[in-house]
Amino acid sequence: MRVIIVDDERLALRQFEMETEEIPGVTVSGAFFNPLEALEYVRNNKVEAAFLDIEMPGMNGIVLAERMREIQPDLVVIFITGYEQYTLDALKVKADYYVTKPYDTSDIKEVLKRAKLLSARQKKRVFVRTFGRFDVFIDGRAVYFGNTKAKELLALCVDRRGGTVTMEEAADKLWEDRAYDNQVKNLYRKAVMYIRQILTEHDAEEIFLGNRGTCQIDVLKIDCDYYELLKGNPEALREWRLTGNYLQEYSWAEETCARLELADGRIKE
Repeated sequence: MRVIIVDDERLALRQFEMETEEIPGVTVSGAFFNPLEALEYVRNNKVEAAFLDIEMPGMNGIVLAERMREIQPDLVVIFITGYEQYTLDALKVKADYYVTKPYDTSDIKEVLKRAKLLSARQKKRVFVRTFGRFDVFIDGRAVYFGNTKAKELLALCVDRRGGTVTMEEAADKLWEDRAYDNQVKNLYRKAVMYIRQILTEHDAEEIFLGNRGTCQIDVLKIDCDYYELLKGNPEALREWRLTGNYLQEYSWAEETCARLELADGRIKE
């Protein structure tokens, strides 16, 4: 985990470096006395966590945190300060953690343990695009599905937002012109197996859950434009308005698309 420390006391910088030397998996990639230098570093380098003093001349830690988050929105911010009265200000900028001086190695270890978990949750390998045509990206690359029904089944699971999709429901949506017989059931099972195979090849099998006769997506392990829109993410709203469609290749998705259009109409600019 790459972290930086910003403090206007050089002794505090050195103490932090000493306290973190023996913590495995942690690299202090920068120790900054000047907040502006730290901001420039974040602008040009990927950082996972930033430990910031609050009371600093020129630019205090609260303002610095806001500007750093503008550059790297997923940055984990931890304030280190001897002034407890700044707790409310820290909460306003959505600081992730708050450590008061004096601190020791155990304090830093504990907060870094939490920061690692938070950073991992914010860095999901799988992104699912539903606006326009359906696509799955793993580590930034589109996944090719040779079995189109398997891809559609995965899209149906995404549409259900973690809810289970039964074999019967999948048959009704994916094979609507066929009788619900053993042949269709076998097609469903093959689609499930194919999804598992493809995801396993990309070391992402944990996002898809399947039990006997049902399947579902683990929404906690993927990023999705549809889910972000429901959370009120303005960037997702812009993407939705740019495309104006949802899972356009699947007729069963028209109901969700209509709900999104209705909800969009109620949003004020």
